[in-house]
Amino acid sequence: MAEAGWDVYQPDRDAQGSEWAREREARRDKALAARAAHEERRREEAGEVRAQLWLAAGPSRLVRAAAARAGLRPADVLAQLAERVVVDESGKVSVPLFMPSW
Repeated sequence: MAEAGWDVYQPDRDAQGSEWAREREARRDKALAARAAHEERRREEAGEVRAQLWLAAGPSRLVRAAAARAGLRPADVLAQLAERVVVDESGKVSVPLFMPSW
């Protein structure tokens, strides 16, 4: 700075320092965007339930048959079953009749 005749630092005259500042700002913006996206995914996933379900042979055959008739995967039929669950005031669980579909 002294050799260049600057009395005080002037960012607009410091090409290298300005470039570093732009790069640092770009990295910061990218990191903030990634964090925001991660938090949004976490909020969306908070309402989801992921389960691994092991069924006995009988119920498993029924689910696979219903899935095959509808052209779906067994997991799709189970997801549609779960979407239709009804719980009454006494806590009894039921699923109204429905046709699995796309």
